[in-house]
Amino acid sequence: MDDNLLAAKILALRSPALHSPLATRTMSNKADAAAKDAEGKLESALGELTGDTGHQIKGKAKQVQASAMNAAEDLKDGAKAVAQKVSDAAAKLADG
Repeated sequence: MDDNLLAAKILALRSPALHSPLATRTMSNKADAAAKDAEGKLESALGELTGDTGHQIKGKAKQVQASAMNAAEDLKDGAKAVAQKVSDAAAKLADG
């Protein structure tokens, strides 16, 4: 068997097992980001109500952190989608 064909088949077999735990972690990370964003909005609102600029700044910082967390998850999702397409193409070539 050709080495490239063998590698493609191994990749195709391993691929589904790799995506399942990552999907769970992604869901958790997105939930963490949503929680961080809500926490930031509440703290910022508290700061505005009380006139405490420290709380306002901390709240805005948490919202920025949540945005960064979401951007990182979006990047991971994109990379996983590309990896899946490569895996599918390799499997299709192997079956070819």
